[in-house]
Amino acid sequence: MYAGDPDRGSFEGRGRWGRFFGRILENPENPLGWSVRMFVAAGIDVRIHLVTVIFMIGVVLASIPTIGERGWMHLFSLSFSMVALFVVVLLHEFGHCFGARFSGGSATRIVMLPIGGLALANPEHNWKSHLITAAAGPAVNVAIMPLTAGALYLSGWSSVIFFNPFAPMATVSVIESSSNVMTVVLQSLWWLHFINFVIMAFNLLLIFFPFDGGRIVQSLMWSRMGYLRSMTTAVYVGLVGAGLMLVVALVLGQSMLVAIGAFGLIACWLERTRLRAADEVTGYMPSDHAGLGGVAGIPLEPDEPSGPSRAERKRIEQEEKEQAELDRILEKISRTGIASLSAVERRLLSKQTKKRQGG
Repeated sequence: MYAGDPDRGSFEGRGRWGRFFGRILENPENPLGWSVRMFVAAGIDVRIHLVTVIFMIGVVLASIPTIGERGWMHLFSLSFSMVALFVVVLLHEFGHCFGARFSGGSATRIVMLPIGGLALANPEHNWKSHLITAAAGPAVNVAIMPLTAGALYLSGWSSVIFFNPFAPMATVSVIESSSNVMTVVLQSLWWLHFINFVIMAFNLLLIFFPFDGGRIVQSLMWSRMGYLRSMTTAVYVGLVGAGLMLVVALVLGQSMLVAIGAFGLIACWLERTRLRAADEVTGYMPSDHAGLGGVAGIPLEPDEPSGPSRAERKRIEQEEKEQAELDRILEKISRTGIASLSAVERRLLSKQTKKRQGG
């Protein structure tokens, strides 16, 4: 998953402890945004949310009482599955970041969340950049698949390359029953293979926000419909798709799919709310033709044979700059909400809104 890069909170001027937490946490004024820096790679700040740490440790600790029944191998298997999940998701998010940069945008941070990862990337406001950014994450998983499958084949375990994604422990039991000295290595390799496939499949097959499949479909529609229509269509398709998944999962009793369906419904509803906020609250929507010589996406009339005056050209250039900046702000609102705007962005939005209302 990826999203725009929001502003960070600050504890500056709130004492020694405030400054201390301000240096460590991602968003110190909002507990929902608390995260700790892990490392910086290629100019990307990789952070982990505190709840993610608690969740991963909690899963492992909760399995300790079952050691007497299932043995230490079960604890190892569960622990490595957490590590494999973390590594695969992190590589997936790096794919989004490099995709955004490759397509002319920027990427600054990755935050590892309990529900997965979030690449804070800002692709350029065009369908190709958004398509490349969205597809780059699953592309990393596609590249990993032949490596893990090939390693399992060479180790003599081609029978576990294909598996039931809803019953992973059945395959793990098959590996554990071999009582081979390579059991630990094979189990680790298979967990990596399994989790990589699941991350790729979910992101590509679920065509609703915030999964990559939904963003890829929206980008492809954008190329034909324009930004506003494609976003509106993708949101409503996503609401229907996530709702159907939730109903089917409830009927089948699949708790994980129930959680994913509910998460998709919430994400699509938030996208709808942000999309309407850009139109109803501000009176604007991002144009699909920013920088092409028009205001609010409307091309200018052809020049007179004599050409515009110098003052007119300056006015047009200024309007183009203001429209490009306005499009960037509205794109940010559609991704992260109007509350994410900085003071400077709010002033510009207010100025442009008053200008429009004044005729």
